[in-house]
Amino acid sequence: MDLKEVRAFCAVADGGGFSRAAAVLGTAQSVLSRQVSAFEGELGSRLFHRTGRGTQLTELGLALLPRARTLLAAYEQLVSEARGERGNPVGTVDLGIVPGWAQPLVTTLVQRLLADYPRLRLRVHEAYSGQVESWIANGQVEVAVFNRYRRGIVRGAEAVSRTDMMLVGPKNHPLLQHKEVPFRALDGVALCGPVLPNALTTVMAELAARHGIELNIVLEGSSSAILREAVARCGLCTIFPRPYVEREMADFAAARITKPVLEQTTWLAVGTQRPATLAARTVARLVRQILAG
Repeated sequence: MDLKEVRAFCAVADGGGFSRAAAVLGTAQSVLSRQVSAFEGELGSRLFHRTGRGTQLTELGLALLPRARTLLAAYEQLVSEARGERGNPVGTVDLGIVPGWAQPLVTTLVQRLLADYPRLRLRVHEAYSGQVESWIANGQVEVAVFNRYRRGIVRGAEAVSRTDMMLVGPKNHPLLQHKEVPFRALDGVALCGPVLPNALTTVMAELAARHGIELNIVLEGSSSAILREAVARCGLCTIFPRPYVEREMADFAAARITKPVLEQTTWLAVGTQRPATLAARTVARLVRQILAG
C-alpha cells in the first residue's frame, strides 16, 4: 500500500472534493485523482461517489477513513521520532473549537507557535459544541475545545474553565437594569440563540419546562456574530458566557442568570481515534495554558 494514496484518500474525504484536496496538498488534481483511483483498484471497490457537486464517501470509505487517519498519524509520528524531534514537534494539527473561544484563543495560540514551535502548523475548525464533539470522536480533529452546561465528568476530556452565563441585550431592556436576572423572568422574552440541536438550548428548554415558562426563540444563528448583530439591530436578547460578554459585548447590557445559576464548563479533549502525536499534545498543552489564563 502506497502512503501517498492513503494521504490522497484522507485529503479528498476531509476536503469534500478533489480540487480543494489538491490545493491543500499542493499537487495537481489529476495526480490526486490517479492516486485515489489506484487505491480503489487495490481495494477492489469505490471509496467515493463522484457527483457534480463534489464527492461523498461510500460505505467502505466511511469505514476505512478513521483507520486511514490513524495509519498516517502513526507514520508521521514514527518519522518525527526517528529524526530525533521529540523536543521540537513538527506537522499539522487539526483543532476543533466553539465560536465563543475561537478568539482570542486562536490568535494567542498562533503567536505561541510562531515564537516557540515554528515547525508546527494549525488547521482550525469552528462549530458549536455538538459538532466539535462529533469531530473529536470520529478523528476529524486531534484537539477539541467544547462546552457543556451540566455538572459532571466528560469521559476523555478535562475541564479547563467554568463561567457564568449572562443574559445580554439592549441597554434599555427592562430585564437588564440589575446585575442578576432570575431564569423565570425569561418567560416570553424575544431571544436569539444557537441553531438546534445545541447543548445550551437543550438545557434551557428543560429548565423552562421545570419552571413552567415558555422560551420565545425567534432567531437561530450558526455563529456568535449573527447573534450579536441580532442583539444590536433587532433588540433581541441572547445568552453568552461572561468572558465573551466582557470581551465582545461591552456596548450592551448584561445580567447574570440565577435561580438557578446557569454555568458553562469548557472541556479540552485530545482524540483517541489515532495515536496522539507530539504536535497534538503540544497544541493541547498550549490551549490548556491559554484557557487557564
